Parts: sequence; C-alpha cells; structure tokens
Amino acid sequence: MKRIKVHGPSSRHVAGSGRSRASSLTLFRISLYIRYLAVLESEGRQTISSREIADKFFISAASVRKDLGLFGAFGKAGIGYYVKGLREALLQKLGLKRKWNVAIVGAGRLGTALSRYKGLAESAFQVVAIVDKYPETTTARRDSGLEVFHVDELPQLVNDRCIELGIIAVPASGAQDAATTLVEAGIKAILNFAPTHIDVPQGIFVHNVDFTIYLENLAYYATQAYYSAGHPCEPVDEDWLGHQE
Repeated sequence: MKRIKVHGPSSRHVAGSGRSRASSLTLFRISLYIRYLAVLESEGRQTISSREIADKFFISAASVRKDLGLFGAFGKAGIGYYVKGLREALLQKLGLKRKWNVAIVGAGRLGTALSRYKGLAESAFQVVAIVDKYPETTTARRDSGLEVFHVDELPQLVNDRCIELGIIAVPASGAQDAATTLVEAGIKAILNFAPTHIDVPQGIFVHNVDFTIYLENLAYYATQAYYSAGHPCEPVDEDWLGHQE
C-alpha cells in the first residue's frame, strides 16, 4: 500500500477558550488515521501496530502513540491496536458518529460547488442552508436543490435547522461580514475559504483554507525532484501565458 507523507493542514487560526486541546496538526493526522483504518477494515485487517501507521505517514511510532493516547486509545503489547475498535473510538472522539448540519454563506460558484459535493453527504456533514446577499441572482438553488435564503435569515435558519457549522464562500471583501453574521447567529465553528484573515471573538474556531499553501509545498518537492532528474523547467514566458498587451 502506498505511503503518504503528512505535510500538515492548511493555514488555520483558532481562537480558543483557554482549555487544553489537541493541536490542529494532531487533528489533521487523526483524520488521516481514520481514513487509513477504514481501508484496512475493508481489507479484513484485524490489528495494526503504531509502527505500521507511522511508516504509512512518514512519522515516528512515538508520534502515533502520542496522537492516539490523547484520544484515550492505547495499544496492547504484542497486539497493537484493533483496527475496527480504534477507528470507531476515533470517530467517537472527533464527534463524527452523528450528523452535523452546515450553512454556507455565499451562493456563487464556490458555494454552489460545495453544496453539491457528494463527499459531504457521504460523511458526517450535511449542507442544510445556503444564504447570500443577493439570493435572487444565484444559480445555487437550481444546481443543488437547496433554496437560497437572504443572509438576514441566517439566525432563524440556524435555530430552526439546528445548524452548528458555517462555511464562508464569499470573496475576501465580504468575508468579515460573513463571519460576523455567522457568529451573531450562534455558530461556533467556521470554515473560511476566503483568502483573508477574519476576526472572531474568543471561543469561536476558524479554519482557513488556502490551497496555495499546498501548491507551495508541492512546488518545493517538485523542485527537488526535477533538479535531481537533471531537467529543471525554465521560467515560463509571460507572452505564452497570454499576458501580451
């Protein structure tokens, strides 16, 4: 089975309440472990060692044991971890044994694409509301089957539909207003796709998704790979990119 190198999560900001919590990087690895365990379970594997998990993700066995120990999962000498039991325990600890209702702020292309993403419906998350400043001009209702509400209706939607997670899918210029609206509606955890920093009160958790961070990681590894192969690419001619006047 192919090994996966762990590069860490995208840029994240967390405004915590002061209590000790697992770090974002630890939670990122736990999510990867859960996916790996699901594959092993489908293959009929009964047990796995911390060393096997570590080798899969290019980290140390001690790091794996520490990660799992934070969630109360401890292996048995000579056995390791029971695959099914460990996966179930981690799902329970992450709160993924239930459905989470999600609201999307922004019914443009990104918001519409997220609302149609089947991976959400197949996981612990379901989009139950989309709001926008200009709902009458969006195509999200036609494409996702969900009605697009005016952003002012978000507080009522949060209450009526038991929404606990929010996604910001608006341009950077509207991100702060979107965040403020979500917070005032009672949302405590926000996934921010806008390429900008947003300010939130203490006790509100925000994860910032910036795809360019992953591209920068890939650029580094690609540079090493191409130079070691002896054929680095030359800088691209801007005229070729269509940047002519």
